[in-house]
Amino acid sequence: MTHRHNLGRSEKYHALPRTLYALLFDDGGCYVGQSTNPQQREKQHRSPKGGWHRPFRFHALEVVTATRAEAEAYEQAWRVKASREGWRIYAKPPGIVVNPHRRATPHVRWLAHQRRWQLGTPVKAPSERVGWWPWVVVVISVLTLARCVTG
Repeated sequence: MTHRHNLGRSEKYHALPRTLYALLFDDGGCYVGQSTNPQQREKQHRSPKGGWHRPFRFHALEVVTATRAEAEAYEQAWRVKASREGWRIYAKPPGIVVNPHRRATPHVRWLAHQRRWQLGTPVKAPSERVGWWPWVVVVISVLTLARCVTG
């Protein structure tokens, strides 16, 4: 789906079909953006000047007809949705992590509730999958040591 609009700098003020997309990284990071030309935008992200100097998967999330400012609410909603699914949200290259819930207005939270995330959850590294059981071992060890020391 190629969109060609010769609106120049006024493009942001026109309601146009805008693709909201996600860049998914193997480290569990996710960047959400929008573009009237997603193929060109993906090429820009992948270029050396794009700032992302590591592999990612590009996924279109939805297309909305809106001005750039209106589409930003949908962007924020997708960030909230991805965060709820366990993704770490990146603001800009090279991967500055942000909390999307801080800027989420009631409208953005409502939009996020209406969205359906179909890209799964991030794959956790073994060190992130440890869970609660090592803490149990630590507590038992400390209690046993304290019992031995006190008699």
